[in-house]
Amino acid sequence: MSELKHEVYKQIFETWRYEVDSYWVRNNYFAAFETAALAGCWYVVEHHHMWVGLAFALLGLASALIWRITSEGVHNYVAYWWKSVQDIENKLSLECEGFDYATRHTGSGRPLGQHPSGMILFIPVLFMSAWIVIAVFAVKCLCPCNGCY
Repeated sequence: MSELKHEVYKQIFETWRYEVDSYWVRNNYFAAFETAALAGCWYVVEHHHMWVGLAFALLGLASALIWRITSEGVHNYVAYWWKSVQDIENKLSLECEGFDYATRHTGSGRPLGQHPSGMILFIPVLFMSAWIVIAVFAVKCLCPCNGCY
């Protein structure tokens, strides 16, 4: 393989790898933040600060929704770069030299939710569900006809 072909392939592959790494790091940070925020919100609700707990639950729900939307966008961006790696392998005829890894593997090209990297998109939905449960509990406790404690 010529030096130029090698460099082009390497740069595109490294861009894909960087996007994948940042995708997982970003999701780990969001999960840690959401977990801590849920614990803090539950502590507030547990100590009978229902209005504050409801406000935190709504903010947490918004945060999890933003996480879900951005994760899907980044997932699509990673899939775009995977397709770019496949395209460059084909254009440079790298299968002859054994550099056709992306071409031989589907990568993230399957529909969302059918690949492990797509399954991570369901995690924010679980957090959204937890935020909704806390919000409903806080609203129920704020209603004068329901005594929570």
